Amino acid sequence: MNFNWNPDTIRWYQDANFYTGYYKRVAELIATKLEGYSTFCDIGCGLGLVDLELSKYIESITCIDINSEAIYALKKSMELRKITNIETRLMDCEYIEKNWDVIFISFFGSRNIERFLPNCKKLIAVVGKDNNDELFPRKCGSFKKNTYDKVEKELIDKGIPYCIDKVLLEFGQPFISMEDAEKFVRTYSPGISQENLEFFLTKRIVKTGEKEYPYIIPRKKPIGIFEIQGYLNE
Repeated sequence: MNFNWNPDTIRWYQDANFYTGYYKRVAELIATKLEGYSTFCDIGCGLGLVDLELSKYIESITCIDINSEAIYALKKSMELRKITNIETRLMDCEYIEKNWDVIFISFFGSRNIERFLPNCKKLIAVVGKDNNDELFPRKCGSFKKNTYDKVEKELIDKGIPYCIDKVLLEFGQPFISMEDAEKFVRTYSPGISQENLEFFLTKRIVKTGEKEYPYIIPRKKPIGIFEIQGYLNE
C-alpha cells in the first residue's frame, strides 16, 4: 500500500477501519499481551488507529512517524475522542534513544525488528502475508511486501525466540460512490487503463445495499502478531 498520506488516502484508510473494525480487533489481540507493562511506543504509527484503540489498555503511548499529515490526522482523532494518554512525535525512528516497556512495529516497519530490541522489554510486530484479495491491481515487479513467513525464517535463522498468533481479519475498502472507487484504484495503480480499471472493479467490487457506503472491495487480511523479548530484560 502506498502511504503517501493526503486527504483522500487518509479518508479511505479511516473509512476502511470504521467499516470493518479492523484495528479494534487488532488492539484486542495485542491488549492480551500488555499485562504488567505501562509504556508503549508505536514506531511508524501512521494514522495511529491501533493506538487510539489501545489507549484504554495501557497507561502511556508514544506515537512516532516521519509524516506530518499522518501525525496531524492522529492528533485530530485524539481530540475528537478526548484521548489524553497518547504523545505524538514527528521524527525519524532511526534517531530514537528513549526506552519503553513495549515497542510496536507493523508491516513495512517490521523489517527492522532487531534494531529496536535494545529499546524495550517486549517487541510486538504485526506482519501481513500475501494473498489474492487485492484492493487494486499491482504491477509485476512492484515493491515486495514483507510477510510473516519471511520474518519467522529470519528469526529462526538468527536464533531469536518468538511467539506468533496468526489470524485472518476483514479489512476491505468501502466507498461512498463508484466514482470514489475509481479514484481509489487510479491513485494506487497510476497509469491503469480505463479498460483494466473497469475489469478489476467488475471482478472485485460488491454492492452493500447501504446508504453511507454503497460499495466495497472486500478483503480478508492475514496477519501474524509476533512477541519477541527485548534486551531490557537482560
